Amino acid sequence: MHEGAETREDVATKAHVCPARPTSTDASELGFVRRPMVRWLDPHQLVDTAARVLVSGIFGSYSDSRELQALVEGEVFDRSGGSELWFDYVADLGDGWDSTYTVARLLARPTLDLHGGDGQSLATQRGRMLVMGGDQVYPVPTREAYENRLLGPYRAALPCTHGESPELLAVPGSHDWYDGLQNFSNVFCQSRWIGGWKTRQRRSYFAVKLPHRWWLWGIDIQFGAYLDEAQLRYFHDVAAEQVAPGDRIILCVAKEVESGRSKAETYSDRNLGYMERQVIEPTGAKVVVYLKSGRHHYCRYEEEDGPRHHITSGGGGAFLHPTHQLSDHLEPAGEEADAQRFRRAAAYPSAAVSRGLRKRVWLLTPFNLPLAGVFGTVQVLLAFMLSLHLGDAHRSLGLGDLWLALWQSPTAFLLILLTFLTLGAMVRFAHEATGVTRVVLGAVHSSLQLASVAGVMVVSSRLASSLELGDVPSVVVFLGLVAVLGGLAGTLGMSGYLWATNCLGFHGNEAYAPLHHADLKHFLRLHIGDDGVLTVYPVGIDHVGRDWQLRPDGPADAPWFEPGEGEPETHLIEGPVRITGR
Repeated sequence: MHEGAETREDVATKAHVCPARPTSTDASELGFVRRPMVRWLDPHQLVDTAARVLVSGIFGSYSDSRELQALVEGEVFDRSGGSELWFDYVADLGDGWDSTYTVARLLARPTLDLHGGDGQSLATQRGRMLVMGGDQVYPVPTREAYENRLLGPYRAALPCTHGESPELLAVPGSHDWYDGLQNFSNVFCQSRWIGGWKTRQRRSYFAVKLPHRWWLWGIDIQFGAYLDEAQLRYFHDVAAEQVAPGDRIILCVAKEVESGRSKAETYSDRNLGYMERQVIEPTGAKVVVYLKSGRHHYCRYEEEDGPRHHITSGGGGAFLHPTHQLSDHLEPAGEEADAQRFRRAAAYPSAAVSRGLRKRVWLLTPFNLPLAGVFGTVQVLLAFMLSLHLGDAHRSLGLGDLWLALWQSPTAFLLILLTFLTLGAMVRFAHEATGVTRVVLGAVHSSLQLASVAGVMVVSSRLASSLELGDVPSVVVFLGLVAVLGGLAGTLGMSGYLWATNCLGFHGNEAYAPLHHADLKHFLRLHIGDDGVLTVYPVGIDHVGRDWQLRPDGPADAPWFEPGEGEPETHLIEGPVRITGR
């Protein structure tokens, strides 16, 4: 499909016409492929993503798509006319079908009754706006990935609407930036329909005026906290012309990442702190709520002596990040770091549940078989390079034989160099630690992997020799055992390292991403009431749907798929959280 090509649904919904319901689950009928969750340790996936990170980081420092967007006139969306307003927030969503579609289907429902811990039932309404807060697609933002992992599931959840259609606004995350924002702009900045949701924005950032002097600002920070000149000028004009003293701002921003610009550039004089100090504060307005994505859990910090809240909400469909490593207090960076403290008020999943999921890292091998294949293949190549078991197939090897083979091998220098490269890679991998701790963790991990290689060679040789086969069959069996045991030992060694270091407070991302955990998702439903109070309803979903049945004969605006095992249950994670901002 060409980048600018329109799908059948695009054409059908230009005039807000409900598309024909599919009669089968074939991709030709659906218009997309239902994809499983991303396998982050798949070698092909790792190489592809790493290459895109490298390229986007290089070109992001020299070419900024936001500068081209400045050629299009910026606008402010005024939704302040009513006495109240419902809107929804979801982030980190375009991953596996089951989790993404479950969340999309719940967002699409006209009403949703939520049950809190006290047994009280609260009726909520579908938002007039849906805000996507970053990383709309994983792992890379190709048109195919957007179609299969985001657009398809959301069209299937809400094919169309009768009457007033909800709007859709989005800010890009790091994964949306891996192609320089090209497909993000095509999807969200061209006034297209995504099922029953209508996109409105023309840039990757926006300002929405809400009832009762509330504002929603969506900020595009690219890969860091760096704000381009055109974006700063846009928000400066909004603040100068329309924001008044006492106004309250909800700031929606994606998480800062390490890739892209250096820290010296990331924390330059044109960052979020600059925007607050130089753009917002002079107007007399105040940022009351910070909505952040990038971490795939729910966490809310509230100011101890003030009205502000920091909310991390990235539960739209991607793998789960742990919560048991969260700090009890948050100290925002900036000049007021010592004066303003925020205490953690809630987190989802709970620390106990999060810690309990850590043991699943021991299932790294079956979850990531291609990675095990790479470990096994590398060890087979090492056996060939050392000529192990090839000269005397009936003699079992010991550790001394391995040492002798290393020094007698013509590739000894290369193998020693490979050992030091392994050490450097493992030190680099332990990026959450610093100083001596980082070096120690890297050394321990590389030592474990090298020890497992030696153990695999010795065990495989002794097993092959014990069978008393001919020379050729014995070598074949030896290499086969090296491949199988090497793959198992390599992944188990990584499992052990990730489990141990996570117990020490490191590698929350690396230990949980390979598990591609589909459950424990969430989104936010927000309401500005007649009294001007913002109420946040954090909607938790403990178990997503997995058995989906196509409904070819359903109403035109009904979801295409229904759960065969019953509707996924929702609940309030906390609250409702009432924020006056005063």
